[in-house]
Amino acid sequence: MNSINIHTLPEDLNKEDFISNLLNNKEIDIEFIYNSDFKNAKILRDFVEVICNKLGFPHKDVSRFILIVDELNNNAIEYWTQEWYNNKLRIRTRWDDKAVDINIEVEDFWNWEKHKKALDMETMRAHQLKLWYGNHESIRWRGLFMITVKSVDRLYFKDTENWGLIVWIKKKVEL
Repeated sequence: MNSINIHTLPEDLNKEDFISNLLNNKEIDIEFIYNSDFKNAKILRDFVEVICNKLGFPHKDVSRFILIVDELNNNAIEYWTQEWYNNKLRIRTRWDDKAVDINIEVEDFWNWEKHKKALDMETMRAHQLKLWYGNHESIRWRGLFMITVKSVDRLYFKDTENWGLIVWIKKKVEL
C-alpha cells in the first residue's frame, strides 16, 4: 500500500500524473493520511475524482464516490476527532474484465467520552433506516447511512486498536 501524507505534498502537484504513477494495471492501493480538519476535504475529493476518472468510472459513479468519501470524512471530523489527530482514507481497487471492485475506508480517532464503537454504529444504522429513511425526500439531512446505503453494495464498521472507528464501503462498478 502506498501511504501518502497529504501535508507533505507540494501545492502545485499534478494529481493526474501522481495517481497515474501509482496505478498498477488499473488497480490502486493507497492510503491518504491527513489532519482531522475540514480544510482537507477538498484535497481528498480531488484525489477521489482523479482516481475514479483514471479507472474509467461513469460520471454518475465518480460523483457518487466523491459524495460518499466526503460524507465519510465529514463524519470522522464532525464527531470529535481533534484536528491535530490524523485520519486515514484508504482506497483499494481490483479489476476484472468488466468491472472494478472498489473498497474505501476512513479510519478516525474518536477521542471523546461518548465515542461510538462498531456495534453502536450498526445499531444506529438499523434504527435510523427503520425509523424514517424510507420516507425521507429532502436532499438535506441525509447523513451517513442514507447516502452510503443507497449508493454502495456494502457498508460496515470496525473498531480500531486506538479507540477509533473504521467505516468501510464496497462497491462493484460495471464498466
